[in-house]
Amino acid sequence: MGRPLGRAVTADPIAEIVAAREEARRRKDPHVDVCFLVTVGTGGRPEARPVSLRDVDADGFGMLINTHSPKWRQIEAGGQCSLTILWSSVERQYRVYGALRPMRAERLRFWWERKVLGSRLLEHYYEVYRPQSEPVASREEFLAGIAELGRRYPDAASVPPPAGLRGVCLWPTEIDVWHGSPADRLHDRRLFTRREDGWTFETLVP
Repeated sequence: MGRPLGRAVTADPIAEIVAAREEARRRKDPHVDVCFLVTVGTGGRPEARPVSLRDVDADGFGMLINTHSPKWRQIEAGGQCSLTILWSSVERQYRVYGALRPMRAERLRFWWERKVLGSRLLEHYYEVYRPQSEPVASREEFLAGIAELGRRYPDAASVPPPAGLRGVCLWPTEIDVWHGSPADRLHDRRLFTRREDGWTFETLVP
């Protein structure tokens, strides 16, 4: 019973995650570009929300975050965050812990240029009108602000990156790797820890 042990053994968990993502994309997993960012809010309350997962490479796990958002304020205040990734199509889950580092400028520009017009206008809305997650009188008022920004920036190419946009990478020091075995629930789970000379792992009870 259970998955063959060798399936979870790898010298480099980042390489495994990249390969699993490629397979999940091939299988049209709807969450292939999603991760859950977990921060600590007021009074120690944990807060999790889905965000777009950008690069996964030697620099870490890339995300775009606006400095006017609660998640950015929580990260700055406590310095703590983690990511959870779940790709059900390939029965893989990853919990990632580490430190945030700035994304390389060329990658930030790359991802900005792939945002659609509405997404770019929303980034400016945070700075011109109200920060993310702040109350607004109505959806109509919100859309009116977006429409005004749309008159200022009529197409995506005309919208510059706002001052508050940050590209960050979670550079992992620990990755909890879970390989699902749904038939018998005897999942294969490993905790990878980064050392100076590479990664080590230990098997965890699933």
